[in-house]
Amino acid sequence: MQQGPRTYAETAEPIPGPSTARLGEAARRHGIYLVAGLIERDGHGLYNTSVLIDRSGEVAGKYRKVYLPREEIEGGLTPGSTCHVFETDFGRIGIMVCWDGEYIEPARALAYQGAEVVLVPAAGGYLDLLKARALENHVYIVSSGFDVESAIIDPTGSVLFSTKDSPGRKVVRVNLAKRFVDPWLGDMRARYFKEIRPEIYVPSPAAR
Repeated sequence: MQQGPRTYAETAEPIPGPSTARLGEAARRHGIYLVAGLIERDGHGLYNTSVLIDRSGEVAGKYRKVYLPREEIEGGLTPGSTCHVFETDFGRIGIMVCWDGEYIEPARALAYQGAEVVLVPAAGGYLDLLKARALENHVYIVSSGFDVESAIIDPTGSVLFSTKDSPGRKVVRVNLAKRFVDPWLGDMRARYFKEIRPEIYVPSPAAR
């Protein structure tokens, strides 16, 4: 008899754990950083977590998905509460997961902390929203999708590479030191974070 899909609890594992060990082997073998998603078990808590594996195969960080669709909450997952930025040997990166891209806060929080590249493993979603997140926060977005394009998007919202069909690798060289200067407004990344007003970013319930 064919079994149905397993629950989040049945697939959950600790970090570090078996999956991060296998991912670490691949990262070490190829000399790369690697980001991948799994269901994390931490005590009694279950999280939709993406791990960052460094070139030596070690867990360099993890991010617990902040925005959960109701189906994940009903399935027993707990939302994360912090958007982390990680230092690597090539730049500062942040991670979002899938549904996070539907909202402005995660990408903005990462960019505000200095992220230069935001990596987005995703089951589905909309490429246009990822383009908006790149443009409005002046960061590179690199997504790996299942039912949405895998894409590399620059800080102007321009798609450097996108595919829904090819499982192969694509190398796109980018210069993180490059500044995208508007002819009228100047370097918008530097200007944006000087002019942003976080106190009115999200009104409190009492102010609505």
